[in-house]
Amino acid sequence: MAPNTCTSYLPPEIIENILLRSSVKPLLRFKSVSKSWNTLISDPIFVRNHHNQSKKSSSDNLFLCHDYYTLSYSNLYSVVKLEDRKLQTLQVFECSYRWEDYVCSCDGVILLATGCDTYRRFTLWNPSTRTRTELCHPRRRIEASYGLSRDPTTGDFKVVVVGWRDSYSVYSCNNKSWMIFNKEHETPPRTGPSSCYRSFPEVCVDGVSYWVWRNTSHIVYHDPRDDKLKILQKPENVDDNETIYLVGLRGSLCMYCKGRDEHTVDFWTKEKGIDNNSWNELMTVENVCMRIWNFQPLCFVEDKIVIQDRRRDKLLAYIPCEKRFEEFEGDAQPFDRVRLPIPYTESLVFPG
Repeated sequence: MAPNTCTSYLPPEIIENILLRSSVKPLLRFKSVSKSWNTLISDPIFVRNHHNQSKKSSSDNLFLCHDYYTLSYSNLYSVVKLEDRKLQTLQVFECSYRWEDYVCSCDGVILLATGCDTYRRFTLWNPSTRTRTELCHPRRRIEASYGLSRDPTTGDFKVVVVGWRDSYSVYSCNNKSWMIFNKEHETPPRTGPSSCYRSFPEVCVDGVSYWVWRNTSHIVYHDPRDDKLKILQKPENVDDNETIYLVGLRGSLCMYCKGRDEHTVDFWTKEKGIDNNSWNELMTVENVCMRIWNFQPLCFVEDKIVIQDRRRDKLLAYIPCEKRFEEFEGDAQPFDRVRLPIPYTESLVFPG
């Protein structure tokens, strides 16, 4: 496309409206059409509006998967879409980061850890634009968990490192610096998230990182507006001694736990808004044939919820109206033996 085409005669607001509905890959090409297009597509306001538009039109059934069987040698990643009991590979591309480096993700930006012996070096990576930036924690952190939040007022991405002791660290991408904070009295000081990034990463919803607090079953979140760790109240009818799990589904924070017996799992969904502590009952999954720690919800496909059986390396679709599971058809290799696939969001967003 060239500037002297018919688009030159369209009003700027029409051009912007068209570009806002374009995917990231053509937008990156369109930046070379003209200086005005490059300026528009690079503008932070356009990037934010494009991201909001993408969230409205996209679903949460896209995942980034690594070629497990050549993990030590390959740097190929696939963008996989979960459909009705089928997997569809949308694209394959190269990256220098291996699967086990994944920590968590927020608004299309992925947090990776390098140097697994120290947990000091991190990379922020947007696979849609292939952009990345690196940062280093000032101290060696063992037995810590990590989060990636985004301040809704400033757009600032923040890397959160939470350990067992009395303090936690927050890195501001806008300020390019670390800050040390003391845990408040309502959060037990010498406990930390039970979600090690190799098994159960934090859950980020609407720019807020959530964890299940170690040994207490508290839900703790990092509020990016004031950088405080706060406790989110659980649904009233959930036993304080019950082991709970978190997942992001349909753009909302969801909590699930064992139901009335070993073969049921109850789900709740949190109302939108950082300060909203209200929960609604979502559904009860019945006829579950696995232990709850092997039960990993991934997404909804229409009215079916997709579950990964982590013990058998199987993908299952639960049909609520029929109270039964169906296995995915064909080869599910991108998800075989992988603890958690990376949620994929196409986005122009990047820190700084």
